[in-house]
Amino acid sequence: MKSKKGYYTNPLSYFQQILIKLTKTKMNVKKSSFLPKLFFSKRVIVLFTLILFSHLISAQIISTDPIFPLQSDSVIIIYDASQGNGALIGQSQIYAHTGVITNLSTSPSDWKYVQGNWGTADNRVKMTALGNNLHKIAFTIDTYYGVPAGQTVLQLAFVFRNAAGDIVGREADGSDIYVTVYNGTFAGAITAPTSVPTIKQLGDNFDIVAFTSDTANLQLYIQGSLVSQATNAKTTSFNVQTSQFGYGKFYASLVATSLNNEVVTDSIYFIVQPSPTVANPPSGVIDGINIINDSTVILQLYAPYKQFVYAIGDFTDWEFDTQYFMNKTTAGDRFWIQLNGLDPNELYGFQYVIDNELMRVPDIYSELYLDPWNDQWISSNSYPNMPQYPTGKTQQVVSTFQINENEFVWDNSINYTKPSKEKLVIYELLIRDFTDERTYQSVIEKLDYLDSLNITAIQLMPILEFDGNESWGYNPNFYFAPDKYYGPKNKLKELVQECHRRGIAMILDVALNHSFGLNPQVRMYFDPTAGAYGQPSAQNPWLNQSATHDFNVGYDYNHESQVTKDFMNRVIDHWVREYRIDGYRFDLSKGFTQNYTIGNVGAWSAYDQSRINIWKYYRDNLWDDFPGAYMILEHFADNSEETTLSNEGFMLWGNLNHNYSENAMGYNADIGWGSYQARGWNAPNLI
Repeated sequence: MKSKKGYYTNPLSYFQQILIKLTKTKMNVKKSSFLPKLFFSKRVIVLFTLILFSHLISAQIISTDPIFPLQSDSVIIIYDASQGNGALIGQSQIYAHTGVITNLSTSPSDWKYVQGNWGTADNRVKMTALGNNLHKIAFTIDTYYGVPAGQTVLQLAFVFRNAAGDIVGREADGSDIYVTVYNGTFAGAITAPTSVPTIKQLGDNFDIVAFTSDTANLQLYIQGSLVSQATNAKTTSFNVQTSQFGYGKFYASLVATSLNNEVVTDSIYFIVQPSPTVANPPSGVIDGINIINDSTVILQLYAPYKQFVYAIGDFTDWEFDTQYFMNKTTAGDRFWIQLNGLDPNELYGFQYVIDNELMRVPDIYSELYLDPWNDQWISSNSYPNMPQYPTGKTQQVVSTFQINENEFVWDNSINYTKPSKEKLVIYELLIRDFTDERTYQSVIEKLDYLDSLNITAIQLMPILEFDGNESWGYNPNFYFAPDKYYGPKNKLKELVQECHRRGIAMILDVALNHSFGLNPQVRMYFDPTAGAYGQPSAQNPWLNQSATHDFNVGYDYNHESQVTKDFMNRVIDHWVREYRIDGYRFDLSKGFTQNYTIGNVGAWSAYDQSRINIWKYYRDNLWDDFPGAYMILEHFADNSEETTLSNEGFMLWGNLNHNYSENAMGYNADIGWGSYQARGWNAPNLI
């Protein structure tokens, strides 16, 4: 097991660090042992940094002329619509939406001097079609964007669209596209291959191509051996024949010396990949993170139809490595790897890389995620000592594990029995809006107030990790992790415990009908070219290609799929077992059906035995381990179906808010339907 190494640091100014932070690169440059020590002096590191970021992930999406554009240059931008997310393939007319990242930008999303009016056929950003999905726009950087004197452009930022703006071309991972702007210093880069790392099969041939901004002496090395050089030139190349290298990981480096003896270096690596080892994991291993002992973890990913998977993370220095090429089970639908020699007290970030260099997903079973977009806005008051995202090492959300976690110590002396259904007085609570602090801790501090209201239960609106930070929570992505915006998970456990100390039950509101776009179950099987915004592909084992009913949001789960049922059973069991909650309020429970009723809400609400069977299945699995745990449905179906569910022990929302409100305002609205007996039910299971 390779031990974790510290992040590479360098003595750059704040300005240069901003450059690093704002540039998206797939490249992981190493101080290779075969390069002379001279090339990593402080002076050359600065030069090296200035060329490093020519290796954008977007390099295969956008090409530029000149290759190293200056802020004062006239530049031609050529966009390849077949690359990235491929959403604009076949579009005859494409428009750029573009701005610049300058030394005054505070984040990659802080575009300055944006050009283009979204949703219009704006001639200023209209591109010229070149054929073969290539589209061109040309301009002079300074004047086109109107950059004020004294500001430095670090990057050009792009997304591309059709005229209406309802089809958008982005990176394959959905992010914006960036092009580095240089400052006039001697620059050089390996410009091909454009994907770093490049993954090849034995017998493949490909070219490594390098360019410099000025005439120079260029040398290309592979694994320390000189393979190509050019004198008084601006380019050199080498054709790699993988059969001469065999399987493994190989570093290629450029050393370029200008006529003024300025030296720049660039480095990539490529992998000649074998077929996955076919082997089954040890008995008892399940999907997700399996802690074997104080130094060993087995990761397992369910990924039918996929060809290969790498595990990358802190344990690989965030590089691809054949040592972490995951085994494939004999059934062919799962990948797994055993990680040895781990530090039990270290929090490890990791991802799975599936079938190509860009498809990086976290583990859906993780209980803590690191988010490159939203974590920066979470204050230390909300989440003290929050783990940091590995900026510059990877992209997309990162999952984590730690062998020796700081476990919450439950007070088992508390004599608590959850209230009976008939005694439930439920306070629905959105942490975001309940206190100014918006934390689990702030709710704990208000429990005496809540207790004084004579409530017997708190129903937390969804706290499972959701899109963004501030939300009602009905846009979930990760189902085993409490959202960090409200605080650490042990604070949530403390909140549950302090409720129980007062005899107050804890109910979680959960949205299991659907998921949103950061969920790996969505991203692993997604067709970006389907519909205006893309949709799950037919191979997705969890999700429907299209929703079955009109009220769906996000991406619709198929609850008749056994793998979906298995996953949801683990979710439902997790929060009762790990957090000792007393039960659930299930959002949009009427959506748990495969009966297609788009365009006919009445048919969706009609009696549906298949939907009843799904809910009985989830109930039985939960009650096998936790008899009598609350199962509350936001159902709003035909009374005949709700009667059946009530008789099966479910509680159901009664939907009398409007009538009660009318009465509160002095109107005479019928509230008789607020009686379970009026509905013909046998038990008082009406909320």
